Amino acid sequence: MQFSRRSFIRILGGSAIIMAPIACSPGSEAPDPTAPWTDAVTANNLITFALSHALLAPNPHNRQPWMVQLHDETAATLFVDPSKDLPETDPFDRQITIGLGCFLEVLAIAANNQGFEAKIDYFPEGFNEQTLDKKPIAEIKLLRVSSLLPDPLFSQILYRRTNRKPFTEQQVTAKNLAAITEKTLGTNNGFASSAAQIEQLRELTVAAAKIEFETPHTYMESVDLMRIGSAEIAQNPDGISIDIPMIGLLKAFGIVSKKALADQTSSAFKQGLKQYSDAAASAGNFVWISTNTNTRIDQIETGRTYVRQNLLATKLGLSMQPLSQALQEYPEMQHLLKEAHTITQTDGQRLQMLARIGYAATGNASPRFPLSAKLIEHENNQR
Repeated sequence: MQFSRRSFIRILGGSAIIMAPIACSPGSEAPDPTAPWTDAVTANNLITFALSHALLAPNPHNRQPWMVQLHDETAATLFVDPSKDLPETDPFDRQITIGLGCFLEVLAIAANNQGFEAKIDYFPEGFNEQTLDKKPIAEIKLLRVSSLLPDPLFSQILYRRTNRKPFTEQQVTAKNLAAITEKTLGTNNGFASSAAQIEQLRELTVAAAKIEFETPHTYMESVDLMRIGSAEIAQNPDGISIDIPMIGLLKAFGIVSKKALADQTSSAFKQGLKQYSDAAASAGNFVWISTNTNTRIDQIETGRTYVRQNLLATKLGLSMQPLSQALQEYPEMQHLLKEAHTITQTDGQRLQMLARIGYAATGNASPRFPLSAKLIEHENNQR
């Protein structure tokens, strides 16, 4: 029996095509790209325990932009890996910096669980507002504190997910929204307080997704980071994972390939945009983080705040997904960035994060590089 490309798409039905990092089943000889989620539990000393949990933090496009230089069991320096940047959609490395903030907060929570406080000195050699460079992001020192109480969010680290599935119609209570957006660090946090505001944000995020998909230079940045099938995901456990039923056959017929996904007339492209737009439109509510200024420190603290929100949401049985396309700095998105500030009533601030929140089926763990791939071997070799 012969099958057409149209037949394959019809057979797949509601199967997710893109934008869905999921668990995969690599061959027996390939490394398991989700192993870091279980390896964190068995880390054999303090600093590797903290770092093994930290690398599970959320980050843009799952780029995992962190590199760490170890000094001893209680000290390390965090650097950015410049090869993990997103120059088209994140031209000033703002989102990458937020991801590094997420990393630092999960590290601090994990160290806290072991009875240590993480003393973190941001940008000890200064920072560049235009781009992250070779200077350290943070110096980390773990200090024993006998009276330290365990952070209740530690237990959620291994269960936290960025959930890209459609959300149900169940509403998030005002009590839970208020708890999740409680003010922390130097950020301002908010949530949509009316049905009209929620609908405005749904329309905004769908419109932003359409711009990013239909703007060649921004969409191709995502296409270049797509890992199609378990073998590719195991080889490069970052970026956007695509692992769906019959993926081998679909790849062989060219139905799901980077070429097909880049073609705006293809079924794969159209289904990918529809999937993303449908998920955004299903948002039960939205939460956001803004800052009074837009320094690197603000961006780090945004990341630290966001991951705490995500962990608390997990504890409350809620799902979250950043929908921050409208907050990006490239020219085609500028009118929606302005609109986002108007809708969220954050004019005069910098809106750093916008995420949908609600109820959904549990998502799968995203692929991760092992900790060994993120360590700098020599102090004179920071890359």
